[in-house]
Amino acid sequence: MFFVEARYHRDPSRAGAQVRYIAHREEGLTDGQRRELYGIGERYRAMRGDEPAIRKALREDARGLQNPVYFRFILTVDNPAAERFHTLDSHLCERVLRDAVEKTFRGAARGAQGVFAVHQHGGQGRPAHPHVHALLSPRFENRMAVHLSPLRIQRIRERWEKEVLTGLQRHERRLERARQPLTPGPFPPRRERADERPYALLPFRKTLRRDGQLELFAAARRSLPIAQGNPWVATWLRFGRRGFRPEQEPERAARRAVFRLASRAMPMRMCEVLWLLRGLRRPGVRER
Repeated sequence: MFFVEARYHRDPSRAGAQVRYIAHREEGLTDGQRRELYGIGERYRAMRGDEPAIRKALREDARGLQNPVYFRFILTVDNPAAERFHTLDSHLCERVLRDAVEKTFRGAARGAQGVFAVHQHGGQGRPAHPHVHALLSPRFENRMAVHLSPLRIQRIRERWEKEVLTGLQRHERRLERARQPLTPGPFPPRRERADERPYALLPFRKTLRRDGQLELFAAARRSLPIAQGNPWVATWLRFGRRGFRPEQEPERAARRAVFRLASRAMPMRMCEVLWLLRGLRRPGVRER
């Protein structure tokens, strides 16, 4: 069973010392090294790794509160989970714990903000157990004072165990898939030139093909309101139903369309004379 320790205090000056403690704890660190500080919430995530800014923000969050409450959590794992963490490298181990912390507080203590650090050192008489030290701000993201009831703390414990086990399973499956040997598959049999099958011809269409591209435009849904509201559109589309295909004789189709539109704009008498003259045939003149 996972162990989660939750404590609190009301001293803003002590919060800065706790941030320094979780970042510079001596086990496993030499030559002035420190652990990476990660944020909980949008505001503290923007200050990732900036220790002075984090200490200042924790002190400023206590202003205006009569009794500010700083909750500090120590989130650990049990022995079976620690043995499973040994199969991962330090980078993956820290990534699993980071994701688990963020999802735990986002799901069980929504609106909480603060800072945390991942520790992977051991203790006296026991191997290294990955664990997390988290310090919460006395205010939620909406600037309200923090209050975590015992029921809420119990939910944090349960959510922490669930998120850690889920993250472990996900990364173990990824490693298992990566370690599986890639077995080469058999090559497809080579087909000889004589065995190649000729391409099958498409059958003839039983339905009549639409007479020209303008017929498709007339049948389109978006063009129906236009064709119904404007009489000139119907006149323009009618010339495509004359027994020839406009795409085969585009010049002839254009002349017919221009002639029809021009004749409609003329007076009635002149239009009748023009149509009579158009039907006459003269020797040596080809009818178009």
